[in-house]
Parts: sequence; C-alpha cells; structure tokens
Amino acid sequence: MTSQTLKPGFTLIELLVVIAIIAILAAILFPVFAQAREKARQTSCLSNNKQYATATLMYAQDYDEAMPMSAYPTATGVVTFYLSVDPYVKNKQIAACPSEPQAMKVAELVGYPAPGTPDYTSFGTNLDLFVANGFGGPLVPCPSLASIPRSSETVMTYDANTTFGTSLAEPQVQLVQARHSESFVANFVDGHAKSIKATDTKMTSPQFIVSPTGTPSQGRALKVYKIGAQGGFYQNKTSCRGIPQDQ
Repeated sequence: MTSQTLKPGFTLIELLVVIAIIAILAAILFPVFAQAREKARQTSCLSNNKQYATATLMYAQDYDEAMPMSAYPTATGVVTFYLSVDPYVKNKQIAACPSEPQAMKVAELVGYPAPGTPDYTSFGTNLDLFVANGFGGPLVPCPSLASIPRSSETVMTYDANTTFGTSLAEPQVQLVQARHSESFVANFVDGHAKSIKATDTKMTSPQFIVSPTGTPSQGRALKVYKIGAQGGFYQNKTSCRGIPQDQ
C-alpha cells in the first residue's frame, strides 16, 4: 500500500478574504485610473484649443488683424469660424474635445454648413469677438486685434454647447460645459490656453438646434455651469461672451 500526502489548500475563509482585499483595492484604484484618463483627455483638449488660438491669430495676421466671423451665409452654405480657420489647421479632428467629441453637430447649429466644415465640434466662440453676420440683423464688423485692450484676459474659443438666448439681440448663448472634472478649457487672444474651474448650478437649458431650412428647435438638456474665479472677467457668468475693457 502506498500513502499520499495531501497538499494544503486555501480555505473558503481565506479565499473570501483575498477577494475582499482585491475588491477594496479595485474600489480605490478605479477612480484614480478614471481621473488619469480624464486628465489625458483634458490635456488633449487643451492642445486642440491652443492650436485654434494659433490658427485664429494667423488668420488675423493675414486679414489686417480682423478676427474671423463666427458664421455668415454664402451661396454654398453657412461659413463658420471652424471653416474660416481650417486652412491654418488642416486637421478637422481638433474641433472635437475627447471628452465629448460629438457635442454639437454643425449642421444642426447652422442648418446648412458650407462644404469642408467639420461635422462636429465641441467648442463655442466668444460671440462678441467672432461676430455672426448676414442673418437679417445689422452688419457688425469683427473687432481687430489692436482694438482688444486686455488680450490675455479675452477668451476666444472654449468647451461649450449652444442654447437659446433671451432676446433678438442674443438669439444664442454658448454655454460653458465643464467636461473635465468640473473644469473647462479656453484659449485667449494672446495665444495661451488654460483650464478654468466651473460650478454645476444644477440647472439645465435646452440645446439650440436648427433644421436644414433654418427652423430652430430644442435638442437635449444641457447642464448650466457658473464660471469660477479663475475666469477673471467671466467669473460668475455661464458663457465666455464679452471683451474686457480697461478701467
């Protein structure tokens, strides 16, 4: 007769303890991994806005320091800011924020975009800096670089989405969208870009969309954020509209 020596194994209690430890470590590490991924997306978004800042300034230098219009109609469709600066960018992917790459469908923003326009964008524009013209209102020239007194404090493009305005003078509002852990990315007239904190107001506003015929309608509900102190001139606003003036 031969005898066999039984190898010691794990008891059920030991297995449950190991599983509990793994679960605790996962609960601790998964949020860290998620934050790391979001930080990477924020860095990519910052780079995209920086490239838009450079492209906008190059455009202005080629057009006697005049800023591009945010939108204007032509025979082939509506030309937007994104198409105006496209020759200086040559990469339609930078129109998207990695955290929400299909935030706004350009065709739903303007009805009928001109050929070559990016299909989607995640960024709004300062509508006092990039003026919309040719839609029935008075023609307003875009400001020149020389006319902007505080270039390092004046936002150009930023993480945003479009909602309805409250008057004929302001039919649309480019709401800040804090997509990066309660922060949004913006670039400025002097060419720099940075991340700015914003607070969720717990309110919502409907997205502004239009049909190919130009008829406005309501889209999905958008979060409304209030800009924090890092926003400077734009602090406590819900959009980055306006040009800071010298006191």
